[in-house]
Amino acid sequence: MSSIDSLLANGGPSKAARSDDEDDVPADLNGLDIREDSEGWNDVEEDSEELTVKCLLCDDLSGSVTVMADHCQREHDFNIIALRKRHALDFYGSVKFVNYVRSQAQAGDVKPKCEDPAAWQDDKYLQPVLENDAVLFSLDELDDVDDVLQNSDGHTSNSSVQDEVAALKAQISTLQAHHDAYREEVSKTLEKRWIEAPDRTTANADDEEIKYDKSYFESYSYNDIHQVMLQDRIRTSAYRDFIYDNKHLFQGKTVLDVGCGTGILSMFCAKAGAKRVFAVDNSAIIDKARQIAADNNLLQQITFVRGKIEDFQELPGGVKDVDIIVSEWMGYCLFFENMLPSVLYARDHFMKRRSDGSLDGLMVPSHCSIHIAPMADPDWVADNVTFWSDVYGFDMRCMMEGALTDVVVQHPPESTVAGRTKSQQPVRLWDLHYAKVEDLSFEIDFVATLDKKIDTLDAWCIWFDMVFAADKPTGKGSAIMDSADEEQLAKRSGAVTFSTGPLSMRTHWQCGVCVIDRKADDAHALESGCQLSSRLTFTKGQESRGLDVKIGWKSEQGNEVGEQLWKLA
Repeated sequence: MSSIDSLLANGGPSKAARSDDEDDVPADLNGLDIREDSEGWNDVEEDSEELTVKCLLCDDLSGSVTVMADHCQREHDFNIIALRKRHALDFYGSVKFVNYVRSQAQAGDVKPKCEDPAAWQDDKYLQPVLENDAVLFSLDELDDVDDVLQNSDGHTSNSSVQDEVAALKAQISTLQAHHDAYREEVSKTLEKRWIEAPDRTTANADDEEIKYDKSYFESYSYNDIHQVMLQDRIRTSAYRDFIYDNKHLFQGKTVLDVGCGTGILSMFCAKAGAKRVFAVDNSAIIDKARQIAADNNLLQQITFVRGKIEDFQELPGGVKDVDIIVSEWMGYCLFFENMLPSVLYARDHFMKRRSDGSLDGLMVPSHCSIHIAPMADPDWVADNVTFWSDVYGFDMRCMMEGALTDVVVQHPPESTVAGRTKSQQPVRLWDLHYAKVEDLSFEIDFVATLDKKIDTLDAWCIWFDMVFAADKPTGKGSAIMDSADEEQLAKRSGAVTFSTGPLSMRTHWQCGVCVIDRKADDAHALESGCQLSSRLTFTKGQESRGLDVKIGWKSEQGNEVGEQLWKLA
């Protein structure tokens, strides 16, 4: 078992991700069940919300858009109702107008020029200047109050305000429809601009790579993949447990969720007390995520933005830094899908820093590691990989194409593991507060010691562990940590860990099994205690999100020696 597995088995203080009702789950579905009575999923009280409308030109706050309009006229001689009528602004024209006025006010111009509608025709004014701007949600109110907004002295009367409160209640369904239409239009407009922007790709970008990248994001627009991830209780409970058990870290903070998917992590953060959460995803799933947040009354805290995080120089509302970055970026064998570079970009461009330039924020998760072990179980290999050789007496070996050259994603039983590295430590451990993209491709030597006699070495098994540490980095640090430190990280107060290995409960990532392609006369029996001097190499695959895994090995006794390349694509 890994150092994390060992610590948990010995009752150490580190908190592994909880998996409620585990004993009732069939063995082959362990870690992939979800129950309505999951402990802790509803342990945060619902927040009540009140409408707050900010003045277009100053920081004054009102309880309704009509009161705000009256304030603008009395205090700034700015009549938004008259201006909308003068320019015959429709819904989207009004949205652009409001964002134009707010942008001018932010720039210091409290007397914006509103004579020529051309001033706000740019589509950039479809993007809200003020996050969750209540004025944009309530434009229809202004259509019906021109005759009642002002009394003879130009001030709002109590009866007018009461009339408008009643009118607001009657218009809720209409306003919600316009609200949804507005957000959809913004999403479509921004997506179109990003697609058409000349600098989205380098001049010499390969068309096939762009096509592959597009297919990758499209694959995350469907429900099935998100259902699999959400029903992976080991995965989802780890994030939930860390966020809910460390609410003091999130209270009042600004959080960036990279690759938000259905928004589950963003909602965890919002429920834990985060002041603002920016949820970014480049697939169509973000529309459903926005609706999910609305259905759970969390849109006041969470802002959803579609796009690649690399395309942003700042976040909506001009936000330039965040306190916490949360992301579920892991793929098969940890780095397949190559999403971690996007998270590192977000860290380098948006995480708060101290005066000395060091990070002043928290990465969630904070550390990751790679483990590898030799496998010996010809029956398991035959049942799961090479069974095509004889299927009811028929030769179907043509179906085996790639079976011995591709990494096989499976969760082999513990009995297939024939040995471990020294002290069951990982071969590499990263601190995500300091890791760089170049650190993700590596070559490292290791020694695996067999713990039983085997007839032949059948395969290598690769998996990863994750650590969620609750303490921020204290200064300059190292991207690559001593492998022995993983156990100490897991013991830290507030830490949560999980493993995807064969000695742990099955996750949707499973393990990466690299089956050795050998001839029948190339098998070598090895004794218990035999050491395999080995080398593991991870490199980016030919396709932009692929992964190449190369392993070389030589036994200290006998003639067992080999080197092979496997691909994940």
